[in-house]
Amino acid sequence: APNIAVGLSRMGLKTAVISNMGPDGTRKLSIERLEKEKVSTRYIRSIKGAKSAYSVVLNFKGEKTLLTSHNQNAYRLPKPMPKTKWIYVSEMGNGYPPFFSDLARYIRKTGVRLGINPGSIQILDMKPELFELIKEADILFVNRTEAQSLVKKTIDEIHQLTTELYRLGAKQVVVTDGENGVVCFDGKTFLSLKAFPTKLVEATGAGDAFATGFIGALMHTKTTADALKWGAVNAASVVGQVGPQAGLLTNRQIISRLKKYPSFKPKSI
Repeated sequence: APNIAVGLSRMGLKTAVISNMGPDGTRKLSIERLEKEKVSTRYIRSIKGAKSAYSVVLNFKGEKTLLTSHNQNAYRLPKPMPKTKWIYVSEMGNGYPPFFSDLARYIRKTGVRLGINPGSIQILDMKPELFELIKEADILFVNRTEAQSLVKKTIDEIHQLTTELYRLGAKQVVVTDGENGVVCFDGKTFLSLKAFPTKLVEATGAGDAFATGFIGALMHTKTTADALKWGAVNAASVVGQVGPQAGLLTNRQIISRLKKYPSFKPKSI
């Protein structure tokens, strides 16, 4: 969630993080970092007696392994809920099902646009609340392995895989596949885009960076084809540096890089 919020903030958009944290050093560092990036921390709750979750990244030859801590939390929407055009849901710890149901009802009531990238716990649990929320999503972001898990089928053919994923109810599904690029399907059109040229340094945050560029483009009134390009450029920049946020680009930087590759466009497949 912080990666998305920071990335969209750099693209000139007003963002905030909704989260639970413990009153500890991790929270203090996080607050300082987010405020430096002009991300509102107003909706980060400090839970007495709780410990903040965190991750450790093991990087080997550009590929990463994440060691992640997750805590039991009573997630809830802020009251009053701030006015917003988009909500993005990323990986969450245990205690998420009631929150997913509340959020699904909120989306149905307000029409706020929703992007979702389920985390490892959500995909492993496969609870009804996850699929309830996916049905309300404008965009479902997953990688190929996550897509196969969600549809409960080991499907390699990308048209069939994205079609099965689309049947879960999201208005649009985006399936990333590392250096093979990305495929997007909205129920009518399949769009495929190769990975943007880059030198891989470390892959942490590539998916977050892609989702940031994709949603950021839509919020800047760009087309889906443009959103795919913006996402690919942002992801390429992030994997070219260490960490998930150092390479996050402004919209001007994305446009500038795309001008150097005029033939970089998605194809209908």
